[in-house]
Amino acid sequence: MAVRPPWELQRFVMLHPEAEGVIQHVGRATWDLVVVDVDGTWVRAEFASAEEAEAACRILGIRSNRGWDDPRLCRRMARRDHWNAPGGQRRAL
Repeated sequence: MAVRPPWELQRFVMLHPEAEGVIQHVGRATWDLVVVDVDGTWVRAEFASAEEAEAACRILGIRSNRGWDDPRLCRRMARRDHWNAPGGQRRAL
C-alpha cells in the first residue's frame, strides 16, 4: 500500500522529536492520524483506512497507536491548554 504522508505531517515530525501517531476512527470511511509531540502540540490528517494511517506512521518513522488507550498519550494531549493560552493551537473550522 503506497501512502505518502501529507507534507504537514512530514514537516511536523522533522521539527518535533519524539512525536507519536494516534489512529482513531472518525467516520464511516475516515480515519484520523493525530501526531502529537511531548509538549502536547499536534497535527492531524485523514486517511481512508487504519492501514493507510499505520503505513504513513512507518514512512514517517514514528510509533503508531490505535486509539487513546495509552494514558501517556492522553497526558501529552492534555499538557497544553490550547484554548486558554495566548497563541494556543486551535482546530480550523
